[in-house]
Amino acid sequence: MRITRVALTVALMLVPAVSAAQQTASTPSTPTTTGKVDFGVRGTDLSGDSARFERYRDLGDGLFLDVFRLNRQQNDWLFDFWADHLGRKDQRFIARAAQPGKVKAWFKWDQIPMLMSRSTRSLFQGDLTDPTGVLTIDDAIQQQVQASANNLPGLFALNAQAFDTRTRRHVAEAAVEVLPTADFSVKALFRSTTREGLIPYGGSFGHSQVVETLAPTNHSLKDFDGGVEYARGDVLVRGGYTGSWFTNDITSVTFDNPWRLTDASNASSRGRYALPPTNSYMGVNGLISVKLPQRSRLSAYVSAGSLKDDGAPILPYTVNAAAPAAQPFPRETVDGEAGTKAINLSFSSRPTSQWDVSLRYRGYDYDNRTPEFSVSQRSSYDNGLSTLAAPITTEPFNIVRKTFDADVRFLPMTGTSVGIGFSRFGEDRHHRIFESTTDNVFRLSFDSIGNQWFTLRTKYERAQKRGHGFDEEVLTSVSEQAGMRHFDIAARDRNRITVLGMVMPTSTIALNASIAAGNDDYLQSLFGLRDNNHRVYGVGIDATPNDRVVLAMSYSFENYMSLQRSRQANPGAEVNDERRNWAADGDDKVHSFILSADFMQVVEKLDLRLALDVNRSRSLYSYITGAVPDRTLPEETVDVISTLPTPTQLPAVKSNFSRASFDGIYSLSERLGLGLSYWYERFDVDDFALDAESTPNLARTNAVLLGYLYRPYTANTFWGRLIVKF
Repeated sequence: MRITRVALTVALMLVPAVSAAQQTASTPSTPTTTGKVDFGVRGTDLSGDSARFERYRDLGDGLFLDVFRLNRQQNDWLFDFWADHLGRKDQRFIARAAQPGKVKAWFKWDQIPMLMSRSTRSLFQGDLTDPTGVLTIDDAIQQQVQASANNLPGLFALNAQAFDTRTRRHVAEAAVEVLPTADFSVKALFRSTTREGLIPYGGSFGHSQVVETLAPTNHSLKDFDGGVEYARGDVLVRGGYTGSWFTNDITSVTFDNPWRLTDASNASSRGRYALPPTNSYMGVNGLISVKLPQRSRLSAYVSAGSLKDDGAPILPYTVNAAAPAAQPFPRETVDGEAGTKAINLSFSSRPTSQWDVSLRYRGYDYDNRTPEFSVSQRSSYDNGLSTLAAPITTEPFNIVRKTFDADVRFLPMTGTSVGIGFSRFGEDRHHRIFESTTDNVFRLSFDSIGNQWFTLRTKYERAQKRGHGFDEEVLTSVSEQAGMRHFDIAARDRNRITVLGMVMPTSTIALNASIAAGNDDYLQSLFGLRDNNHRVYGVGIDATPNDRVVLAMSYSFENYMSLQRSRQANPGAEVNDERRNWAADGDDKVHSFILSADFMQVVEKLDLRLALDVNRSRSLYSYITGAVPDRTLPEETVDVISTLPTPTQLPAVKSNFSRASFDGIYSLSERLGLGLSYWYERFDVDDFALDAESTPNLARTNAVLLGYLYRPYTANTFWGRLIVKF
């Protein structure tokens, strides 16, 4: 809270301090000050999951100061101070000062809470809200569970402590822009972000012993971006520097094994995992832009940077004290390093009133310079140490991207255009199944805007991605199927169309509609993602029957479909047995309905606003064995007698959210108003994996969970408000 008080004090002092300095330097003038304060009392009647109700906001009961605005003008200076949700965990302050054409400066303080759960429980001891890198369990509990895993559920019920799983993010940002002359400007921005708290994390001591742990979060990120810009005549030149420094105070976590107290050569009483290390990035950039004849402009942007860790140590093979002695590492630190280079060239021209052309080339090179690291031993789940048949060497992944875009538009009349475009995305990757990929995109567009009766925007895209230099050994060396393809670089054909339209039959009514449809066909993927389709439709109406009434209503339907293929096979003959094929067919549907109505001066001095927001989603994942249908090439489907057991289908995942709100403001005078607000929120969920009914027992003989689950809630929130304007 000390940082918050300092930020607020500095922000509040900024206005009079700068104002006084200006009065000293120039002839005083009559200042003008305006502002607004919105405060009152709030209360919520809540049943169910209060954490999901609040999540990224603070809606606690009691007094609140929701809005504070202060605007001041003196001489040729403008000052603003804004504050929202003062005294709450999600409060925000913004202070700005500007002398138009000469200088601008601002400061922002933003608090972002994230409350994940108020029902999490754990056997780990101590104050879990105070993040550390060590999570311990009472030795007596470990001893009893080591004697018999059947003791675990009962011990968990008696000894697990409840705690809130939450983090908070604080962001401080300051910036200044100075224009010494009309041609020259200097800009600088500094941002500091800190995050503290806990998030759920996964730990394991084998496939049959899963334990959910906590990842303590205590890190900061400082960013700086500065530059100078000079523009004269037809030329603009800019140069800049950027830096980013990430500091993590906790880079590894050691956690006790609920099932074991003592170490053995093949079983550990503790586990350990790494968290992101401290690192930094620094780079320089430059831009030159030149205006050419025929209403044309040519621009070139280049940048170069370096990314390094801060001497992060490599964790030992295992934390198991009884494991055999390990061979020494080739080095003790990660020595992570990468270089980046980027270039962006663009050319735009409008030689005539009916034609315009746009060309752009972008290049990006991520050069991973981290030295390779070879090991001949490994430890699984900290349970022991084994010698590998052949050494394993790290693979420093690199990527080079090259993108070219070309667009030509014909404008036969004002507000109407027909466009044709082409893009080519190329990527070179190291240590992937394809050495390179290219994605060629062809597009057509037709737009008609500015007409008083209707507006229409359309676009069609056809894309083909192909991979080159396929290396099957990359898959087979890690026991993957040779027909597996990674969807981000797999061969893919894409068709996509979007249509947006609006019709205004009268000056007070506007009808709108939208359609978006697409299909991704991964035509060479025998296993993995096979196809991905989406269909999105929307309609809406906006009406203003008179200057006191504003109405709006919209409905949208979204449908996302995917098909993924796999084969259940052990090493040997099963690897090539297509009778062991299976697939997962995903079908997600979302219905959304939004309604709002504003009534100004319903009766004298009374304004009302009503709003309704309803969302209904349903996801169904169906398992298929034997013949797997192919949506794009149904003629290739053949009958296959599956040797796999008939799968038990999963129930549908359902999520329903509704919110209704009412806001009324009665104006006592031009500067004083009384407000009354009401919110109704309801969230319902059925999830076979994470809802409370599907996961009633957090501790079992082979698993210990934290209890971060999907739970429903119903909330009724009331505000009584006083609005003061000055």
